[in-house]
Amino acid sequence: MSFQFLDHTADVAVDVAADSLAALYAEAARAFTDTLTPLAGVEPGQTLKVTLELPAGADLASDPRAREDLMVEWLEELLYHFEVDGFLAARADVDLSAEALCATLHGESYDPDRHPVKVLVKAVTYHALEVRPTATGWTARVIFDI
Repeated sequence: MSFQFLDHTADVAVDVAADSLAALYAEAARAFTDTLTPLAGVEPGQTLKVTLELPAGADLASDPRAREDLMVEWLEELLYHFEVDGFLAARADVDLSAEALCATLHGESYDPDRHPVKVLVKAVTYHALEVRPTATGWTARVIFDI
């Protein structure tokens, strides 16, 4: 699993890779947090449960749009919990089924003395969004509006 930030003119772009689709969403959560503040400074002491229901008939294995919609919804959920609750996720345990993405986020509350802000994310965009299988697993490209 990995993520890498890319040069982008006005926003933050990141490529994410993982062995499985569930791990890809988990790694995207880490990339999101590392966009806000250095990930290494976030402790996994608290947990938060998140469930996102998939639309009826959504097929993540064969439908790129369903995977992309879920990625945006997932990252927007993380943004919501950061903005409303001040929650930073150090890691996420993600389970995918035909019905939902269920995750346990491990992290802590934002502390300005311990979590220097890199940039503030305003939104997760659909611009250049990709979530696709590769020969070795899965990859995604996400752009955060800052």
